Amino acid sequence: MSLEPETKRGTLDRVLRSYLVASKRVVLIVSIAFLALMVAINGIEIVGRGLFGRSFVWVQEISIMSAMWVYFFAYGLIAKDEEYIRVDLFATFAGPAAKAAVALFARLATIAFHATVLWFGIEAWRFLGLFRTSILDWPESLFVLPILIGAADILITECIHLRTSLLGPKPKPKRA
Repeated sequence: MSLEPETKRGTLDRVLRSYLVASKRVVLIVSIAFLALMVAINGIEIVGRGLFGRSFVWVQEISIMSAMWVYFFAYGLIAKDEEYIRVDLFATFAGPAAKAAVALFARLATIAFHATVLWFGIEAWRFLGLFRTSILDWPESLFVLPILIGAADILITECIHLRTSLLGPKPKPKRA
């Protein structure tokens, strides 16, 4: 049984939309969890210093790692909702063809940028895996993990948006 191109596109569109919805939920949950973790451990630090005159040296390492998760996953949310701040003064005065060209170039540049970030992230992961953090003795490559996951997710998201923009809106089914 062969599927018509329309049915194939519809199925793929549903799968890609499902990815965007599911990954957005994961990104939200993870970034909120790490933000809560940052607030909690810094609260512990404040209480420790205020009441006991004691500082916890591990707070800084966990705060930095948590901030990386929050930052890169927040950027992932921006990509999912296509809420980039783009400077397109030229496009506002241009015709529809120029606007489409600028939008396509911006999308391709974003994809190229995140592919580069992912590639450098992989290289950094390999290199930093040789070292340990000074306090918790964790692999320093953990600092790069949110960059890897965030860049990969944004790259996938941008490719989905590129596909959608190149194919245009899904044609309406013909009524019999």
